[in-house]
Amino acid sequence: MNKKTTISVSIWLVLGLLSGLIFLNLTTTKSLPDILENASPSVVNIWSMKKWKAWQERSNLLGFKRYQQVIKTGFFPNGSGVVFDTDGKIVTNYHVIKEAFKNNQKLIIELNSGEINEAVILGFNESADIAVIQTISNLNLKPLKIKKNIDDLRVGEQVIAIGNPQGLGKSFSMGIVSAINRQFKNVNGSFIQTDASINPGNSGGALIDREGNLIGITNLIETTSGGSQGLNFAIPIDEVLKIYNEIIN
Repeated sequence: MNKKTTISVSIWLVLGLLSGLIFLNLTTTKSLPDILENASPSVVNIWSMKKWKAWQERSNLLGFKRYQQVIKTGFFPNGSGVVFDTDGKIVTNYHVIKEAFKNNQKLIIELNSGEINEAVILGFNESADIAVIQTISNLNLKPLKIKKNIDDLRVGEQVIAIGNPQGLGKSFSMGIVSAINRQFKNVNGSFIQTDASINPGNSGGALIDREGNLIGITNLIETTSGGSQGLNFAIPIDEVLKIYNEIIN
């Protein structure tokens, strides 16, 4: 075999090896629908049972309408939560459960299947806006995979926000990491900034990367309209884990 033939064969071998590696990577990377289907059960909707006074019409006597005051109850959407272990511990924002905590309201979580279960508050860190709640029944919930090294996160990476915007039900929105370590005056900690749409009801939900790993808990928006304007923020998962461990321990 002459030198030219040897070089030619070597080039084809290298090209063949590269093609095989590219094919292997393409076939082992999950599609976006698969990632969302896998992550969806790990994000729950959080509701609270509220009571309010209302006037109810009584029987019409001699043509005069009569009313009596009654107490009504109903479920109202508070936000979202992320499953952290199979025993039913769920992380959310403190502001999602704040009213329920202060007014002794019953908390209800709604699963992907539509099943509902009562939850209790294990603890919270108000300044960090993190709370941990626990389902009363053992539902064998599925926690999300957590990104091992959040420091590897880069601006421009694709991310997906999962939550319950406006109480409409489970929704997904996609965007990129717009900034890392974003800080605000009078707000503790730093945040991941993203243009993935976040609206009221998304609070306490998940921000995941393109591999389906949890990278943050969606937390707040910067807006003049009340809705998402592309300035959306999440608490980085390393900060969340630190507070989570403090609460449960």
